[in-house]
Amino acid sequence: MILPVRSRPDISETVVSAWCDAMADLLDLPIELGDRAEIIANLRVLAQLMRLVDDFPLADRAEPAPVFKA
Repeated sequence: MILPVRSRPDISETVVSAWCDAMADLLDLPIELGDRAEIIANLRVLAQLMRLVDDFPLADRAEPAPVFKA
């Protein structure tokens, strides 16, 4: 059985801004005002890529990939 793809609206500007602020605080990373718009644009792309992975339909029998250790 393949699970259906979930339909979700785009992430709001408020959420992306809060994500930017939270990550900056978590990493203790000062963000210049002029860089903020570019960082938010990159976070939007990252969110779209995360959706591609999260929404990818997997069969019930899908197994996780093996873990190889050096």
